[in-house]
Amino acid sequence: MSEYQYYEFQALDRPLTREEQEAVASLSSRVEPHPRRAVFVYNYSDFRGDPEKVLAQYYDAMFYLANWGSRHLLFRFPAALVDVAELQQYSIPTDDDPPSEAITVEQIGDYVVLGIRLDEEEGFGWVEGEGWLDRLIGLREALLQRDYRALYLAWLKGITLEYNVDRNALEPPVPPGLATLTSALQTFVELFDVDADLLESTAKRSSALKPARLSQAKMRLALQSMTAEDKDAFLLRLLNDEPRLSLALHQHLGLSPAAPSTSNSPRRTVGDLLAAIGRDDE
Repeated sequence: MSEYQYYEFQALDRPLTREEQEAVASLSSRVEPHPRRAVFVYNYSDFRGDPEKVLAQYYDAMFYLANWGSRHLLFRFPAALVDVAELQQYSIPTDDDPPSEAITVEQIGDYVVLGIRLDEEEGFGWVEGEGWLDRLIGLREALLQRDYRALYLAWLKGITLEYNVDRNALEPPVPPGLATLTSALQTFVELFDVDADLLESTAKRSSALKPARLSQAKMRLALQSMTAEDKDAFLLRLLNDEPRLSLALHQHLGLSPAAPSTSNSPRRTVGDLLAAIGRDDE
């Protein structure tokens, strides 16, 4: 069977400039400059350059798939809009040094890059890469809204892949809403082959998802608390077309989504979870 590697990048918060498009296009003669998207497919060669550096410099999302069992999903966020410590709770615990690369959180300049890299040695059959990132892209917005279900699902998958996983480590906070997955989350479960028994077991401990609702009165009251200087500063940022300004303003006013309420059930160990699906002897 021939080799197959698929890389896709998407720019969400702002389009690439002409110069940036040309810089990306220079990586391959088969890629046409585009302000929002770049796709690279390889059968007998490899990506020229470092794909994660390309993401960090130009794009907001990257998807990589290879037919030998690799599936990677990476998102770039403005550093001011995410809580790094909350994201890092979902790293995979191992007995190794350095730690697992399955879930990583790295600050690069003004951005935070979240990487989900799940590699299965036995592969998972021939799967085309086209279309998957479009179906997964909603996860980035959810993470910005502090909906960490995708991270927990990645953690569940990661503990079944990591050979030297720390079986005594406690599971991370169980986010609400695992029993009612969005279409993007269902796509993640399908593509990354999250164990159905693990998911079912955890969903029973996950509280119902309660959508946050902000009243007009609360928003008006919050705006009244702003100084004239702050209002002018935000208006200037609006005139400069700053991406994600609405979320930044919500955070400034204390109206951003609260930390997700997690399950009140006792947190289980990795060993407990693996034992529940018959993998306690691995």
